[in-house]
Amino acid sequence: MGAGGIGAAGIGAAGTGAAGVGALDERAVRTSLFTRAVHTWHGAVFADPDAIADCLPRFAPGSSILALTADGGALLAELTVRDPTLCPLDPAAVMNPATANGAGAQRPDVVVLADVLHHTAPHEREDLLRELRARASADAIFVVKEFAPGGVRAGVGWVADRALSGDRVRFLPPFELRALAARAWPGLAAFWTPLFDLDPPNYCFVFQQLRLR
Repeated sequence: MGAGGIGAAGIGAAGTGAAGVGALDERAVRTSLFTRAVHTWHGAVFADPDAIADCLPRFAPGSSILALTADGGALLAELTVRDPTLCPLDPAAVMNPATANGAGAQRPDVVVLADVLHHTAPHEREDLLRELRARASADAIFVVKEFAPGGVRAGVGWVADRALSGDRVRFLPPFELRALAARAWPGLAAFWTPLFDLDPPNYCFVFQQLRLR
């Protein structure tokens, strides 16, 4: 509920006098406390960017990176601190249909998709992965971080994510993500990272082409 909604309810129910202002302030405080609590729950159950970065391979120096994340850019910031040679790309420019096939199209060497698929409608997920493959460089590495369903922590995560985003959140178990990627990204091998062992039910796959030496 936004501030305008709170204001309208407070004035309509209690009038515009001192009592009405007091009621409005009380509701605003309760809403603020709830919002802070949800943010706290969210931060407690979803993996810290530092933990995710610890589980990822080293990318080639100077790699361009497209990061689509639900953390406000925290994971991308952590990755660029660890490797300042990484070149972040603007998602709007990379995903722009008008420039997708042009001579100056930006094609990332690394694509990071973190806690995005569970906000995406199930019937749209495969198309999203296909689109990312089409926009990336031929040898791109794909990092997909997700959150497995089941258990108390996953339940708290679902409530917090649903409250903050308003989306119809649906977590994917690892086997479902791997099957999804196999359909959308044929020819890419899936590598399981240690994130789930360190901070379950958070988990992460790295997808890339195998090269025979």
